Amino acid sequence: MKNGLYIVLIIFSSYLFVSCTGEVKTHTIKSPTLKLIAAGPMFEGSNTATVTWSYKLEKLVPKFTKEIQIEDFRISSITIKPIKDADYPEIGKIVMELKPGNQGMSRVGLLEGNFDKNKLNELTIATNQEDFKEGFTEERLTFVVDFDLKVEEFFDDIKFELDLTFEVKTKI
Repeated sequence: MKNGLYIVLIIFSSYLFVSCTGEVKTHTIKSPTLKLIAAGPMFEGSNTATVTWSYKLEKLVPKFTKEIQIEDFRISSITIKPIKDADYPEIGKIVMELKPGNQGMSRVGLLEGNFDKNKLNELTIATNQEDFKEGFTEERLTFVVDFDLKVEEFFDDIKFELDLTFEVKTKI
């Protein structure tokens, strides 16, 4: 009798666990091209460019509703592009950080070599990313790029184009 009760309890618990887990789907989301701006004048050494992206979850995640939970949010690619016909000084290493909503900043990408003003620059993605899912649901992300200026001074603004790809896992 006890064995039968344990078997029924195990089957019921397994059914309850499976029914509560829900289906997890992975969505690939590409940002629109964002404009990073560093306001001049700038001097040799570390300088900063920033951009904030505001969006609506309903437009990014297909069929998003309040019943859908964001399980995970990761950056999968970062590309910084020079703007055609813009004047660029010599720029070294680039470090990108992400500040989602009310959370602190976290490093998400790195360009170890010098910035190439003639082509797309792919950043290496951080293997250990913070848990950004809460910040992602706030529908506002700020990207901060620290770059090394290799010349003594540069008086104009420096502008870059930024393209990002994200992987978002949702659960119903």
